[in-house]
Amino acid sequence: MSDMTPPETTPSLRALWARLRASRTNGLLVLAVVLGVGAAFAIWLYREAIELFTVLFREELAAHALGPVIGPLGGVVALALAGALVGWLMSRFVGEEKIHGVAAVIESVALSGGRLPYRKLPIKALSSSISLGAGASTGPEDPSVQIGANMGSWFSSMFRLREDHARLLVAAGVAAAVASAFKAPIAGVFFALEVVLNGVFEARSFSVIVLASVVASGVTEALHPGPEMGPFAYTLGSPLEIVMFAPLGVALALVSVFFMRCMSWMHHRIGEIRLPRPAKTALVGALVGVVGIAVPGILGIGREEMNAVLGGRDDYGLGMLLVLGFAKIIMTAISIGGGFVGGVFAPALFVGTMLGAAYGQIMQAIFPSSLIGAPQEYAIAGMAAVMAGVVRAPITAVLIVFELTNDYRLILPIMLTTVVCVLASELFEPHGLYIKSLMKKGVRLAFGREVDLMQGISVAEAMVSPAPSIAADAPISEVRDSLRAQKTHSLCVVDGEGALVGMLTLTDLQRAYESGAGGLTAADICTRNAIIADPQEPLWAAIRRMSAHDVGRLPVVERGTGQLMGLIGRHGVVRAYNLAYTRKLQDQHVAETVRLNTLTGGHTFEFHLVPSSPLVGKLIREVVWPTESVVAAIWRSDRLVMPHGSTKLQTGDTLTVVCAPQSEGDLRALIQHG
Repeated sequence: MSDMTPPETTPSLRALWARLRASRTNGLLVLAVVLGVGAAFAIWLYREAIELFTVLFREELAAHALGPVIGPLGGVVALALAGALVGWLMSRFVGEEKIHGVAAVIESVALSGGRLPYRKLPIKALSSSISLGAGASTGPEDPSVQIGANMGSWFSSMFRLREDHARLLVAAGVAAAVASAFKAPIAGVFFALEVVLNGVFEARSFSVIVLASVVASGVTEALHPGPEMGPFAYTLGSPLEIVMFAPLGVALALVSVFFMRCMSWMHHRIGEIRLPRPAKTALVGALVGVVGIAVPGILGIGREEMNAVLGGRDDYGLGMLLVLGFAKIIMTAISIGGGFVGGVFAPALFVGTMLGAAYGQIMQAIFPSSLIGAPQEYAIAGMAAVMAGVVRAPITAVLIVFELTNDYRLILPIMLTTVVCVLASELFEPHGLYIKSLMKKGVRLAFGREVDLMQGISVAEAMVSPAPSIAADAPISEVRDSLRAQKTHSLCVVDGEGALVGMLTLTDLQRAYESGAGGLTAADICTRNAIIADPQEPLWAAIRRMSAHDVGRLPVVERGTGQLMGLIGRHGVVRAYNLAYTRKLQDQHVAETVRLNTLTGGHTFEFHLVPSSPLVGKLIREVVWPTESVVAAIWRSDRLVMPHGSTKLQTGDTLTVVCAPQSEGDLRALIQHG
């Protein structure tokens, strides 16, 4: 069976497709070229739509029609009307989405073969254009990514590609979209590899993604020539100045964490408002418009303000930069949480620019001009740092800023600031915004390609704790009694503070008795400098160490303190394997749930049966389920049960039910109240 089936269309097109598919790779490369061209034109149309709605809402409606009557409040009314329109479009034609934006693209590539609801894309793009044109504090790059990804999914569906090729085309569409939106083809390639493909790198994927990105960048340059920013010509004041960028990375790490937590908090709080979506988005639009009267720089994309700061305009003082930076974070969280359609790329770059420039002004005030260069250097480094801290794509962030500014001279401070920011951010928020939103919905993705079943299990999860142990000063008679009492062949010898001294086995005890020496203690006969394991290291590393040294167990010791934490042995390895297998089943369950959503067009809900549920003890065929609903799976005692009519429901079962969204209330009432 071939990898690609030609579309059901004219014989001439089928014959052309057959000729192009001289090999498996050629067909993908041809599709990558077409996808690059298509994505570039789609992004160009999207940008033109933003300009059109900017004129309609902010100039014609707010300034010309309403401005002479109500003054600055015209912008508030215009943004509220735009919010009502966006809310109506999304609720009427798109509906509620469990996972949306770039996170949905990542989930689709990882779990559902790159299948995306591309038929909803025109409405999403239209809603995003209205949002940005009217002045909502969001960015155009996340919607651009969705445009490219959905085009790739559409192509793969049209040509009936298998799943791995469909994923590849979705990633290629993302690369093409980023290349077009930022005029950054290299960053587009690495964003697709680093974020969308979750760190999986293959030569085939690289060539297809690069081709789509390069083609899209070339077409974009023809449609919209000229750089997005710059070029700039900033240089370090002195080689020692590079040290000053490390504290900037730490400061922006705290900003990135605040940004992510503010996004989550606002989404939760605004979601609790009991209003129809159009009314809620209109209310949020009015709020953003009111803040925009006092701080107009936070409205829309903010590209003009960024260019002004990076260009060195002197009317942006320290106070204004701080207000712009933090107001942008809050208004972006309110705009996206309230239902406006957009992304966080541009807001993150905006925040990094403003707060980086503020840090640069502080450095200029403290240190002599011979040591410190222009504040714009710190603004450029801040752009990459905040984006990397929020999205957790450091390579992409560095390359985007490098290609945006078209200046290689600041690459070292940009890299330093970005790396410090990411490392410091991970201390407070281990995952970026996209992965965090997936995890909240129960989707956990392992980075890179899965190597082995035990890869995700740590030593701490598999060890026996507390470990069988004995005091270092215990006589050998007590050692003998302890081995018998604990029914073990080995003991961990510890000192008075609980630190490991060594390992003592039954063989060591027998050797001591054979020697005939009297007055020996556990410390005298144990094996010191024992091979140990760290509680946080992966279990496979400990298993490999056990095999290399031909030992059946390892004491688990806390790094730095030497405290005995537990013991890892054969029983722990078996228990860990069972844990890993359970997790694998859960991951497969999540993947199949996502596929059910994709294939059926319905929503998948999970319900846990408590003892008081009226369904407990009933057979599935005895339950009167709501129309257009089906029980797809049952999770019972760490195993999956495939349901059928004679399956009896039990306390503790977790039911996976696929149904129409409007049936959720009936399902919940049935399961909870009967």
